[in-house]
Amino acid sequence: MPWDQELEGIHRNIAEETRTPVHVMGGPGTGKTFAMMRRIARLLENGVGPQRILAVTFTRTAARDLSEQLARLGVPGAEEVRATTLHSLCFSGLAREEVFEVTGRIARPLVSYEISQMVNDLARICGGKRVAKEFLESYEAAWARMQHDVVGQPQTQQETDFQASLLDWLRYHRAMLIGELVPLSLAFLRGNPTIHIFPAFDHVLVDEYQDLNKADQTLISALAQRGSLTVIGDDNQSIYSFRYANPEGIRLFPQENPGTVCYVIEECRRCPSNIVEISNSLIRNDQRRLRPIPLHGDNAGQPAVIYIVQHHTVDDEVNSIAEFIHKYLQDHPDMPPGQVLVLSPRRFIGHRIRRALIDRGRNALSYFFEDEIRKPISAEGYCLLQLLVQPDDRAALRAWLGLRNNLGYAGGYSRLRAYSQERGIEPWVALEALDTGEITIPYTSPLLARFRLLKDRLADIRDLRGLDLVRRLWDPADEEALDIRLLAESIALETQDPADLFKSLTVSITQPELPDSGADVIRIMSLYKSKGLTASCVVIAGCVAGALPYINHASSPASQDSQLEEQRRLFYVAITRARDTLIVSSAISMPLSDAMAGGIYIRGQFFVGDLPMARTASTPFLDELGPQAPVPIDTATWRQRAGF
Repeated sequence: MPWDQELEGIHRNIAEETRTPVHVMGGPGTGKTFAMMRRIARLLENGVGPQRILAVTFTRTAARDLSEQLARLGVPGAEEVRATTLHSLCFSGLAREEVFEVTGRIARPLVSYEISQMVNDLARICGGKRVAKEFLESYEAAWARMQHDVVGQPQTQQETDFQASLLDWLRYHRAMLIGELVPLSLAFLRGNPTIHIFPAFDHVLVDEYQDLNKADQTLISALAQRGSLTVIGDDNQSIYSFRYANPEGIRLFPQENPGTVCYVIEECRRCPSNIVEISNSLIRNDQRRLRPIPLHGDNAGQPAVIYIVQHHTVDDEVNSIAEFIHKYLQDHPDMPPGQVLVLSPRRFIGHRIRRALIDRGRNALSYFFEDEIRKPISAEGYCLLQLLVQPDDRAALRAWLGLRNNLGYAGGYSRLRAYSQERGIEPWVALEALDTGEITIPYTSPLLARFRLLKDRLADIRDLRGLDLVRRLWDPADEEALDIRLLAESIALETQDPADLFKSLTVSITQPELPDSGADVIRIMSLYKSKGLTASCVVIAGCVAGALPYINHASSPASQDSQLEEQRRLFYVAITRARDTLIVSSAISMPLSDAMAGGIYIRGQFFVGDLPMARTASTPFLDELGPQAPVPIDTATWRQRAGF
């Protein structure tokens, strides 16, 4: 297909622009990525070698979608264009030039529960876990927390000491953080200006630029220094402040890059006009927004079906949503189940909806996997599997020893590590000596108890394979481990080997690729993971105050203001996934334990039998949806109007 076939208006202007850099701002469903694809097609048709073109986005799912769209262009060489995430690009570059070996690092990524134990160890030397987590996030952003910060080294002695301790921990445990790939690449490039760890690109195109922090942006500039640069995004969809990405990144790009050619796309091609109206009303409450009216809808099309529902209990909410989806798919027999997208700010609500859908014979999958292994029962099974196939893995052993203790037995582990390092032996060897009584190390008895349990569990599973192994790692009777067990079982059906099982499970957990809307499975995930997705029917469940918005009230007032703005943008992203039907759902009561664990605002408490319950309230964002939003209704009214 010629690059300009049936291409007109602003999308054509973007595709044929020859100046650089190019800055494209556009809301959800405005065809930003479409224009980017046609721009790449023009470059290829004009004779640019595909290996000289780099297309970058933030998530693996988005990178996969870019690759698929490039393949559909029908232009020779399109499938050879490098479409990737920055982290993947950095990993391949650092590995290819053996930078890991030069810097003494091991390309073994830590998972969430291992990072938690690392934080426990670092907290002892930097003033607590909160400080350690903040410093860790800053380190992964190359110490550039704000758009005006300079990417580089820590600025204070405390930060310098933390970085030294962090790197010492990572080197000793032969591990690394996925989040440090960009800072590692930048540091190596600056220290070795004549060594090129990345290919030379003539054209760099970046989708979802608002998702990049200052370190990411600095690397992009380095990659594009010999050619043209196109950045595409939407400040109203900036939702990753936890990694110091913020709306100013794309807002200030023209000022930071003189001569930038700017385009703004305003027409939404995805959402019906009434969804456009309520999303515009919502985002107008962000006082720092860049565009007065982010989106223009197509008033000629059919309006979306929108329900805002408040249920008396979470049980009512879960069962009603499951029944609505079941009826919706019955009424649309030719529609793939992937056209139904269920979002929730809290995992436990999403999991319960998934189980309710399965009970009704529907195929539904949860994509909270990385969160899943934060739970001790899930983490222990995964950690056991790793130590079964990699018994010399220090990070896994450290994680096992600290699981089920809030402080990870950090004091005892510090003594164990010091003893092992002084004598040049592995921690496992030192623990064996402790177990036999050959040595004593003060205050390590909890570690020894965990080590003995580990040896017993490993002996129990050593001869198991496939499904038998999975079901011994995660008890089928334990609901807490249901999701990771089902995922592991699906892999075990294809492989019996424990090492292959662990490898595939690790990829599925740490590098999930979400199925597209044509799949035969209903997708259930957090609002964050919905970025870039679309569906005919979108259900946003658990929209209660405290979960949406979630505000850390221990932070500064300025930080709380920023959190509120980002949470509003997150709700904006969720709303604008829908093409036909949108449900916004909440419950006014739930078990007190769920509310407290989820940080949900509690209006009061009461009992149902012996079960303590919390009174909750709908998200205050409902008041910001404007006059086009329907009036909230109760469960019975929804069932009556929707006919289920």
